[in-house]
Amino acid sequence: MRFAQLRYLEAALRTGSFRQAAKELDISQPTITNQVQRLEEDLGVILVTRGAKGVRPTYAADRILPHVVAAVHAEKMLRAEASAIGGLKLGTVRLGTVPAASQTILPRTVKRLLTEFPNVRFEVDEGPSKVVVGGVLSGQFDVGLVTRLPGIELAPAEDTLLHHIDLIPGRLVLAVPEGHRLAEKDNFEPSDLEGEALIFPADSSILRAAWDRLLEGVEGRIVYSTPNAEASQAMVRAGVGICMSNTLLDSTVSGNGVSLVPLPFEWAHASTSAIVRKDEARSSAVQAFLRLLREAAKTF
Repeated sequence: MRFAQLRYLEAALRTGSFRQAAKELDISQPTITNQVQRLEEDLGVILVTRGAKGVRPTYAADRILPHVVAAVHAEKMLRAEASAIGGLKLGTVRLGTVPAASQTILPRTVKRLLTEFPNVRFEVDEGPSKVVVGGVLSGQFDVGLVTRLPGIELAPAEDTLLHHIDLIPGRLVLAVPEGHRLAEKDNFEPSDLEGEALIFPADSSILRAAWDRLLEGVEGRIVYSTPNAEASQAMVRAGVGICMSNTLLDSTVSGNGVSLVPLPFEWAHASTSAIVRKDEARSSAVQAFLRLLREAAKTF
């Protein structure tokens, strides 16, 4: 059994096609088919079935697939570490990030990392905090950049499974139309939102969890939902309703038809944070990325 055979099997099952897997790995289809058959012979089990709908895993493949994925990832780390012995010459950082990090700390960090280590490659997915947390927990991402709120977890046992590195402080605010009664109110209370038209974010957003906390015992009237922060602000400017915003986002500014109302609660103190799985070996590329994130955070 060789690492290459495990890579071929993982790609075939992930793509559902020997042809697509061969294209992705830049090898011939007969080669990948032959090597998967040899792996089956070596292990003494049938791993794939072939049909009109492509390649499907057998029961045996389903059982061993997590170990195959772990072995493929381990091989990547082994090669990255070997190349890093004389200096970081090769490596990949699989990153999940929220938009707030993409607009603030990430550009200068990536620029510096690629300046120091030009052969490091990034695989980046952008999405809400809950999706990023799930991706780090599942092993899809090596590192996540999320918005974190004190006392609010987005996944079961998140704090016990993940290591958090707080980077940039921010705050949650309400964005209301200019001239709105809440813009002039000295002491905000959640009950002030009774009957107000509200603009809600996506279910997987940290802001959705914050809304749930804010509206406990309050009858909310949701008139519009959007995952886009800029769209939420546009709705506020048009007088549609009130949205919640994060000061870490470039779009969260007063003026041009919008006033910001700070939320006077401990859980509203937001931060952009890096998250990694606890007790897991990290490649040199990931360690260098985390180091540069910490250094970049000192400049904010």
